[in-house]
Amino acid sequence: MMRKPLPYGPDDDTVAEIYVREALRRSQHGNWPSLLADDRVVQTYRVLRRLESATVTIRVRHREAIKSAQADREACLISATRYAEKYQEYAQWRERSAVFDGVLRQYLDITADRVRVIRRDVVVESLRQVLLTLAVAVEEHRDAHAGEESLADTALWARLRLLPWPTTAGIEQRVLADAVAAERARRGPARWTSTGAVQFEGSAVFGETVDVVDLLLDVTDHTRPTCARTELVELWKQRTPDLLACAAAEITAAKQKGSYSTHRLRKALLFLEGLGLITRVSDEASAEVVVTDRARLVELRRRWDDQHCGLDDLGSS
Repeated sequence: MMRKPLPYGPDDDTVAEIYVREALRRSQHGNWPSLLADDRVVQTYRVLRRLESATVTIRVRHREAIKSAQADREACLISATRYAEKYQEYAQWRERSAVFDGVLRQYLDITADRVRVIRRDVVVESLRQVLLTLAVAVEEHRDAHAGEESLADTALWARLRLLPWPTTAGIEQRVLADAVAAERARRGPARWTSTGAVQFEGSAVFGETVDVVDLLLDVTDHTRPTCARTELVELWKQRTPDLLACAAAEITAAKQKGSYSTHRLRKALLFLEGLGLITRVSDEASAEVVVTDRARLVELRRRWDDQHCGLDDLGSS
């Protein structure tokens, strides 16, 4: 059923109470899809509880009133006829109240169930994010120690290939390693399209440079810390196709100053070399990039990602 827009804000419980009270009437039951929507159901539940509290207060007041009338009759302060009239009024109110209370209780139960589902979803999602954060940290540990891993490290990393990843739908079967791979693939474009920076050892480091760090960590390890510059350039162009088609690339090409993408890579490598994280070596036959401090490269990437890349809901991807 299509949701109707609600004529009040999520914090306006005064108007919400009037609206919810009307919605409890049979002719207004079509308003409930909107009232039970994820973004409004907590407010609706809060208002229903207020209505329930009010009905309890009214019920007590009516009961006290009829007890007082009975005492007045026994004390001959009112006639038996007058008491009978008061009791008939009370009985009619009680009958109407029972119908209203039944409807109120029905929607309170429905609303409470929806609130429990939403709050459980929030807890589950929070636990999924914690699990993914831990898995990404394990992956970063592997990057930092690739080529010099212990048997314990190998066993830990193998668990990523076995542990199931709980999806929000609860149907799709995935392992935690898939979620980590999807998250890391998401972070690349997030880095080189971001204008945000992070402070690292007294220098501002931007996302594009961190993506170069990520690439260096992918193509090297402790046993092979060196990468041919030509290979690095080709992989960088594959990672950043938008740099090949941007306005700056056209200007660079027009000035015949080479590839803009390669220019951006060279600038990032110079910066990393200045931080002492890599060195560049070349001779007449080749040019290579050597990772000299892998642990600090991993720390730089982790620090930038923690600040700028929040974890997405990968269960629906």
